[in-house]
Amino acid sequence: KDIRNSLDENYLTYSAAVTKAESAQSSIAQLLQGVDELQLMLGDEETGIQTRLDTAIKNEEQICERVQSNSAILQCLTQLSAINRELQDMDRLVQSGELDKAAQKAESIETTVNAMENIEDTHIAAILVERVNLARMNIKENVLREFHKVIAVETNANSANLRVDTSRLKGRISVLFAALDSVKDGENVLKELALYIISAFVKPVLAAQLVTHDDAESPTSEFNVQLSNDSDTTPTDEVCDLVLSIVAFVSRFLGGRVWVDVALTELAQLVLQRCYLQRIPETRTELASFHKTVDTLSGFEATLLAQCADPSIERPIQAAVKRLDELFVERQCARALEKSRRAAESTAFAVYKMDTHQEWSLAFVQATVEDPDTKLASSFAQSIKEHPAAVFPQCIISESIVETVSSAYRLLNESMQCNEPGLAQRLAETAQNVLDVYCVLFPVVHRQQLRKVPALALQFFNDCMYGAHHCTILGQLAAAENNVNPNWSAVARKFFDSGIRHVAELAESESRELKSLVGADNGTGFYNASDEQQRDALAKSLKRGRLALTQLCAAMRPPNVTPHMFYRILGRYLDAMFAAIIDGIVGVRDIGVDDSQVLSDHCRAAYGLVSLFHLDPEITCAYSTLTSAALVNSTDEQGDALLDSDDESDESETTAQGVRLAKKHCQMSDKLVQLADILMISRADILARRRAGLLAQYSVNELVSLVRALFSDTHERALDIDELKRI
Repeated sequence: KDIRNSLDENYLTYSAAVTKAESAQSSIAQLLQGVDELQLMLGDEETGIQTRLDTAIKNEEQICERVQSNSAILQCLTQLSAINRELQDMDRLVQSGELDKAAQKAESIETTVNAMENIEDTHIAAILVERVNLARMNIKENVLREFHKVIAVETNANSANLRVDTSRLKGRISVLFAALDSVKDGENVLKELALYIISAFVKPVLAAQLVTHDDAESPTSEFNVQLSNDSDTTPTDEVCDLVLSIVAFVSRFLGGRVWVDVALTELAQLVLQRCYLQRIPETRTELASFHKTVDTLSGFEATLLAQCADPSIERPIQAAVKRLDELFVERQCARALEKSRRAAESTAFAVYKMDTHQEWSLAFVQATVEDPDTKLASSFAQSIKEHPAAVFPQCIISESIVETVSSAYRLLNESMQCNEPGLAQRLAETAQNVLDVYCVLFPVVHRQQLRKVPALALQFFNDCMYGAHHCTILGQLAAAENNVNPNWSAVARKFFDSGIRHVAELAESESRELKSLVGADNGTGFYNASDEQQRDALAKSLKRGRLALTQLCAAMRPPNVTPHMFYRILGRYLDAMFAAIIDGIVGVRDIGVDDSQVLSDHCRAAYGLVSLFHLDPEITCAYSTLTSAALVNSTDEQGDALLDSDDESDESETTAQGVRLAKKHCQMSDKLVQLADILMISRADILARRRAGLLAQYSVNELVSLVRALFSDTHERALDIDELKRI
């Protein structure tokens, strides 16, 4: 409106000015004619007339220039006024729905504006160009709006419907496409329309598990698809036919131009995702039969993309088919890692009980790897035959670690059947990673349970030793292949360290609890021990300790763990209990004769706990022939953590076995027995035993404290104490 008012105002002003200029020009022309005649008559410059004439001529020339300028301005204003009328006409055409004519009008206006040199690079030109662009945008929005009015999409869990309103289409398709042809970037409208159909209709259809549709060639203007997620999956060929039918249905009513290259590529991507990427085989048997699906998808893509304007457009299905082997390996690796993660996070804690020692051999690997779809690679089998046999001792492990180790063997077997070195390397590294994931993730996810449930902590220790055992074997087998060499020793070490750390934390935690039970109320119960109340308190504390220790032993009794591990942990527990008793008694300042008898009996009763070292010979005999050397593929540390043939030697005498194992695994057992004797013998005997080295476990301060508590303060006691300090 402002432009229009400015044009009208300036037009009237310049029109009057031009009229006056033309009148002045006529008068000047007559004057010049008279001047020329006068000059001819006079011909004398001295009169001064020549000078005045020259001035008049210059003024006339300036007036002529102004007239020409005003004429150009008038012409420009006339053109701008015409453009304004064109813009008004264009707006009326858009409002009346004549979008094709409106688009042509917009192109004509832009051409006119670009041809006007007088307003080039001016604010007025910029405003007019912006006005034309806004009109184009309005035209495209109106075209897209009309297309949306023609197409209706309805979807729910059981069906999807695409309906075309043919009554609105009559006489409008040609108008809409003509408008898009005339306006710049008209293809973007078709792209947006096609992507809307894909997003609103095609994607929900392809998301269903089973789809069935009506014949797209029927004269009806509706395309109905039945959806279901409760039955079998629609075959690939039917899915491809469905997508092509949708394309044909839309093309029949709206024209094939709707399916721009980007939309067709998007359809190919959706089919690729559903029928190819989500169905990548997991076994080589499935891979061999998957080529039929590949052929179907390749034919579908060729038919679909034949409609593309650009013949060199990217073909996603073709590119994916070339990567089939790589995708097959990726699927195997991803599936194995996911299974390892789920196994580590599982709270079922399912137990796998070994019936006997696990002998690693070709038969074991075949049973682990082979199934109806998988066979052991010949090179893998040969490597196993050349590898020395190995044994893992009988114990209780989790089904999760068994499953994870089996996955690692299958992946390594796949790597040895792979002809591509890079893919073989990836499979071998994933075999290592699945074990690494389990080792790292399990103690993090189940941190609280490992601290609170001793049986679970011991089972995790067995899992770690089992994982370290097979990591060592797998590393040696992988190293035999030139194209695979992952760092298996690091994972084996990680398993071993994690198992040792958690069983040490368990032993430390339970040891603190046992010490608190037998410490007789922080040692106060050892004072005046002959008192009936105090004697009962000592008995009860020892009873509580025995009960707690018996329960712990039940959780770790072989074959829950190996006998050697049982002895080592039991030794830690007894050391804690014996140390609490010894420290409590040594800390008493005055021990009477009756008290010493009670405390000595208490020590001997506590020492009786070493009988827990005795195990049923039928259980231990199975381990008696195994040594750490039997684990030929484990490190010395791994073997020593599980086996010791001296521990598992068959002894029918319960007491003898308990004493022997107590001396080996319980450092405080001899010290407790010696304390029971010290409480009952004389100072001379204490000195004699000290000189003979029988009390080497006691420090001088401990012996001095005991002598002072047990014997009266006499000169002879002082001499004996000095003698103890000198020894």
